[in-house]
Amino acid sequence: MSDYIQEEEQQQILGHPVGLFVLFFTEMWERFSYYGMRALLILFLVAKIDDDGWEWTRAEAYALFGWYVMLVYLLPLLGGWLADNKWGHVKTVIVGAIIITLGHAAMAVSDLHVGIDLKFVFYLGLLLIVVGTGLFKPNMSAIVGKMYPPQSNKKDGAYTIFYMGVNSGAFIGTLLVGWIGETFSWTWGFGLAGIFMFFGLLQFYFARSVFGKAASQPKLKGAVVPIEDEGKDVPFTSKDLSLASIGGFFAISWIVDGLYSVVSRGSHFLIENLFSFEAFGKVIPVDMSSLFFLLSLIIFITLGVTRLKRFQPIERDRLKVVFIIAFFVIFFWASFEQAGTTMNIFAKDYTNRVLEGNWGLFYKIIDFILSIAPMLVLTWVIYKLGKAIIKKYPLTILFTSISFIIIWILVIFRVYEKITADATLVDTSWFQILNPVFIISLAPLYSMFWKKYTFSGPQKFFIGLTLLSAGFGMLAIGSMGIEPGAQTASVSMVWLLLAFLLHTMGELSVSPVGLSYVSKLAPARMLAFLFGIWYVFTGMAGKLASIMAEYSDGIAESVGLSGFFLIFTIIPFMAGLVILSLNKPLKRMMHGIDK
Repeated sequence: MSDYIQEEEQQQILGHPVGLFVLFFTEMWERFSYYGMRALLILFLVAKIDDDGWEWTRAEAYALFGWYVMLVYLLPLLGGWLADNKWGHVKTVIVGAIIITLGHAAMAVSDLHVGIDLKFVFYLGLLLIVVGTGLFKPNMSAIVGKMYPPQSNKKDGAYTIFYMGVNSGAFIGTLLVGWIGETFSWTWGFGLAGIFMFFGLLQFYFARSVFGKAASQPKLKGAVVPIEDEGKDVPFTSKDLSLASIGGFFAISWIVDGLYSVVSRGSHFLIENLFSFEAFGKVIPVDMSSLFFLLSLIIFITLGVTRLKRFQPIERDRLKVVFIIAFFVIFFWASFEQAGTTMNIFAKDYTNRVLEGNWGLFYKIIDFILSIAPMLVLTWVIYKLGKAIIKKYPLTILFTSISFIIIWILVIFRVYEKITADATLVDTSWFQILNPVFIISLAPLYSMFWKKYTFSGPQKFFIGLTLLSAGFGMLAIGSMGIEPGAQTASVSMVWLLLAFLLHTMGELSVSPVGLSYVSKLAPARMLAFLFGIWYVFTGMAGKLASIMAEYSDGIAESVGLSGFFLIFTIIPFMAGLVILSLNKPLKRMMHGIDK
């Protein structure tokens, strides 16, 4: 049996199998929960005690955010392995969705005033979301890949549509969770995210058979191996397992020490000043945590190189390409993820969010359109999906419909509250909806553009990194008037609008394209695992983003916020030039995948 579902075996919507749209809405609700909570996390942590926040410093909030984002993308490696070898994609997604739902419930409970400190429940909720997302995330992408033949020309379009589901959830989640959390209660904000994750779980569960046996069954020992994979498996040797165990020990020790440092607000259980050395006239201390991270990195790179040598030549070359483009993704996401940290604080403390007169009216009109128009499009897609599968999967359509009725009620209530308000204050979290709104608007255009014009993967990455660089250039220009070290300012929001637009255009040139290339280049027998590896690189980028954010105040005191954003203008563009220079050798190493 093939490892993918023949697309002609299913009814079609917009030229794609109906199963893609079941995944679309399931992924949408998971992203609703993730991005909704993501919009609140930093704001909740830095909010004053009187506002029911924790009143952490910016650096402390950035640190927790960074660990959270890194682990959210690191755990998919485990989720991919479990799906490939034990549970299959569908079961792993279901278990992950249940755990995510429990995590949001824990976070909502942690903010209740019951006479005892429930911070440990908050941390438990974050941990559950991390574990659940690790199980959920790689397998959703893998199921999409198994709906099409390995070299189908529809894959880029399918992942772009799937990416619209991701960003539809990000849009609705940020719009509603951010507004409810900032306006009414952090508890209601965190809790709302979990409610709709539960709806996503139900609609997926009752349509699980639409994805076929290949997505539901793991790679069983002794099973018939597809002809194209026969004799190609590269099992882990005892040496591989030893290296993985040692590297895992160092990596887990580094992670646990880092998490302990954040939770305890500065303490460590590993030695802080292990030794020091002099470089460039400065004494540089080295702590045990950093040493463990470096050792784990060296060990895992060694493990990867030695294993790659044992693959057959064509597979080895294609896997090398996966790792190379994943490496360049670090430069993109380490910059892009400033949206949840420094750009979020820039919107809160340095942007003029009070609009008067015609500008206030203009904002209300735009906010109304942005709130209603995507909901109308999504409702139409639900209608099309319902017509196609309601007889076979009525409960899926039932729960999808109920969830959207509730969302419509909340959206209408929010719009009414904004229109009738006397003062026009733009919520800090409102800026976070710009990215998903732009993606929903531009993704169809990008899908058509990639079909009409032929660009290689490295060329698309260069375009994406250049656009990201230009977005930070807008912020660098906009913040030129802010004095170094200033804690507040009143910069026009136009600069943020332009930055989010350019960043989104860059994201559409990198993220769905990268997912598509992983699905094309990865051997079918290890597809979910390779998606897990891809997300490990993304997670490392998220951690790097938070580390850079932790130093933002110090850099801003020295060279101003403009200088800080200029760093992210230069580095991604230089990375783009490097991957563009690798265009020809990478195309050769793909062996016909990228013609």
